[in-house]
Amino acid sequence: MTSTTSTTAKTWTKTADRPLRSAAKSLGIWLFAHFLGVPVPWRAVRQTDGAALLAFEHERLRALAAAGERVPPVLGFDGYTLETGDIGPTLDHVLHRTPEAERLALMCAASADLAGFHARGQWHGGAQTRNLTWDGQHFARLDFEERLQPGLPLATVQMYDVLQLVLSLARYLDALGPPSVVAVLNAYHAASQASAGRAQPASDLAGFLHRLLPRLLRVSRMAAWSSRLDSSRELVRLRTVLDGMAAFVQQAGQP
Repeated sequence: MTSTTSTTAKTWTKTADRPLRSAAKSLGIWLFAHFLGVPVPWRAVRQTDGAALLAFEHERLRALAAAGERVPPVLGFDGYTLETGDIGPTLDHVLHRTPEAERLALMCAASADLAGFHARGQWHGGAQTRNLTWDGQHFARLDFEERLQPGLPLATVQMYDVLQLVLSLARYLDALGPPSVVAVLNAYHAASQASAGRAQPASDLAGFLHRLLPRLLRVSRMAAWSSRLDSSRELVRLRTVLDGMAAFVQQAGQP
């Protein structure tokens, strides 16, 4: 993706001939998702046709904008090039520059906003902090290339969104400890409960995490065999997140 800044506004351009995900990286994503209990179809992760990916993202952006969701405005699409408007700095960028004492409130707000997005029957497919933006008033979303629907149930894709968000927040949550993970998960749960209705029931986040935790804990135990991996920054952060998830599940009354 390339950006262009003029005297009026910044724009972003994607083209069909940009580098696609390799077969090896696709396999890694597919295996990781299945390990987590999210049976992502192979065709959803394997990228072989740049034009088809661009067309899919274009249609998703149009549909989400028509539904009133905050996404980049489509300025032009010719089948080869997709030009969109700018929707502000990424959440990752903002959190990096936010004082540590103020980060948790923003992370909880992002989690609650995702719950509202889901309650309206939507899904992201790439809900990491690099694909969320915050302009000081509103969250917005970008990057809609992942073709997870209709291959997976909506509820499964939505829980995958939550997992992506929490894991992408790990670098900030680690400094605050497991209670901050519980707070972020509680924010999603409370907003989901408040937004639940006949069209979209409240999510079973605690149930999803209850089924997921044994798999992630297995990764943590396996890594303990290597002193290098066991003390790595990534694993330390993961363990903070796992402790927080376990506390959330216990609080929710899961066995």
